[in-house]
Parts: sequence; C-alpha cells; structure tokens
Amino acid sequence: MATKEHSLYKLVSKDQAEAFAWSFEGPNTEAVLYPFQFPPMRPDEVRIQQTYFGLCYTDCHLVNQDWFPINYPSVPGHEILGHIVQKGEQVTQFQIGDLVGAGFIRDSCGKCKQCILGNDQLCGQVGNEHLIPLPKFGGFATHVQLPAKWAFPIPNTIPQHLAPPLLCAGITVYAPLKRHFGANKTVGILGIGGLGHLAIKFSAALGMKTTAISTSYDKEEEARSYGATDFICTKNQEQMVKANGKFDMILSCANANTVDEFIAYTNLVKSGGDFVMVGIPALTKVELQLPFFALVVRQISFVGSLVGSRQENYEMIEFANKHKIYPTCEQFEFENFKGAYDKLLNGRPKYRCVVKVGNAPETLKQ
Repeated sequence: MATKEHSLYKLVSKDQAEAFAWSFEGPNTEAVLYPFQFPPMRPDEVRIQQTYFGLCYTDCHLVNQDWFPINYPSVPGHEILGHIVQKGEQVTQFQIGDLVGAGFIRDSCGKCKQCILGNDQLCGQVGNEHLIPLPKFGGFATHVQLPAKWAFPIPNTIPQHLAPPLLCAGITVYAPLKRHFGANKTVGILGIGGLGHLAIKFSAALGMKTTAISTSYDKEEEARSYGATDFICTKNQEQMVKANGKFDMILSCANANTVDEFIAYTNLVKSGGDFVMVGIPALTKVELQLPFFALVVRQISFVGSLVGSRQENYEMIEFANKHKIYPTCEQFEFENFKGAYDKLLNGRPKYRCVVKVGNAPETLKQ
C-alpha cells in the first residue's frame, strides 16, 4: 500500500477512494496500490472509468528517471480507454457513457504557433499540463481525469482489449508514416516489436512498399503476415550491404547499441531520403554520434517524431478501424499489474501489455 502522498491526489482509505492507481514511490521500486480522491474537476475535463489500459516502455523510462528527474509518487500510463462517468460544464462533445481513449498528450493551449499550425502535440504553452503522466496521475489507474480536448471517441467495432496501444504505439508510427507518405515510396521498418509490428501494418495498409528489418530471422514469417513484402536481417552483412541506399524512408522503432550499428542503419536510406526516429533509448545507457558527413553529402533528413496531433489521432483511429489494424497484446488483470509491469521491464512481451480493469473499482473497496 502507498505511503507517499501526491500533493493533488489525496491518499485515502480504500472505502473512501474514488479511484485506485498503481503508484511508484521512487526509481527502480515496485508499484504500490494508491487509493485516492481526485482534485476538483475543471470545467473542460472529463473523468474516465477505464475498461482497459496499456503499458509502454516509456513508462519504465519515466519511472526510473532514464531521461530526466521526476517527482514521486508517480502514476504513469498513457494508453487510456474507458467510459466517461463525469464531465465539466464546458464539455459538449461527449456524453456520460461515451467510450473514449487518450494518449501521451494531456493538454494544449490552442493559441500558440504550433497549435495554430496543427502541431498541437508540440504545444509548449501549458507547462506541466502538456503530458499525461507528469506531474499528474496517468493511466495506471481505474479512473483518469483529463481535458476533454485530448480524449478521442473510440468506435465500438474496435475490440476494447486491443484499443489502448493504438493511442500510443499506433499514433506514434501512423503519424510519421502519413506525413512522409508517397504511393511509390519504399519504407523500411527497423525493429519488429511493440512499435514496429504496428508500423508494418500501417505502412502496408497505406500502400507503401514495406520491408521489415530485424536482428532475427525468427520474425520474418510474422512480419510478412503483417504486410511486409521483404525482410532484412541486420546480422546478415550481405543483405545489409545490398540494401544500402534502398529506402526512401527508414522508420526507426528500435535503438542501435553502437555508433557502427547506427551508421549501418542510416546507410540504408536513399540520397534525399528520411531517417525518422520514434524510439528514445535511456540517455544514461546509449550515446550515439550522427554520421554528419553522410547526412550532408547524401542530403539525408534526420527526423524525430512525437506521437501525433489531435487531427492525426482522429485519422489514425478511423484508419485503424477501417483496415482492422490492431496490436498483438498480452492481457493481465488489474490486480496483477505488477506482473504486467515486470513483463514489460524485464521480459519480452508480444508485443504490448494490456491490463483489464473489470470490476476492480468495486472489489478493491471490500
């Protein structure tokens, strides 16, 4: 049971709780149950009773301060799915009972240059309100409260237990693929894991020539079933050399471990092509050097991509629903959250971990 109290979320006894979260009280610690009451609801917010939520390795990075220091207790989680059970008076786009999802972005101002340009995921004007997990509570909970503008209607034709990862992994790969889309483009998806397996599906459904790139031949058959028309094993030097300069775009869903590996990956890009990174390694463990000469003389664009805008989220959900693009998931019960987190942190889930909330809000009070 939790011992540290958050300044906004009152730690209470189980019978007084409005919701239950899995909280971390320090880096490299075990999750503890945190019964709590929400702060007063803002007029633009909704409260969601979750049916399922997903886990992402970003949550592990955040909890363990792999990127930057955070305050504890911390409740991460940004793959949110459930029904609206309460809403502020300014919320008109949703009704009580609506099924919605939410992802990594919590809020945006709607007035700054990035918001006006449609890049509201890059808004820098809302401070600590920008990202779901920090410093407020995120999705590792029975209920979540957040601004309604970053909640998205989820069609009932998408299986609920497969929906949460679409709000993170799905939009993370869909958005850059759509931005760099070209009907005749050749795309290499680097890494076939939690991000990469969805990237192959989206790229193929968009109609681009898609090659899966992995460290292991074990994933070739599976990658082709997702829509890849070709496969490269990075440990096969002959294949890698043959593929140099082949791709209009590399979408990097995995991280190189050495500078030489990274250079080998960038060599796969055509002159004038794009190398797009969506995965971020622990900054304390990996330090890479950009191949500046190759980037300049071959005019390669090295691009980062942060999830997607609100409009891109709407488009992704519609596209995934139309083409039946769903993640491959392992499912856990709310009471076994620690098992899900441990599998993500120390194991190799296939490919996302999803937690079923079920009737946990009622049973935990008993």
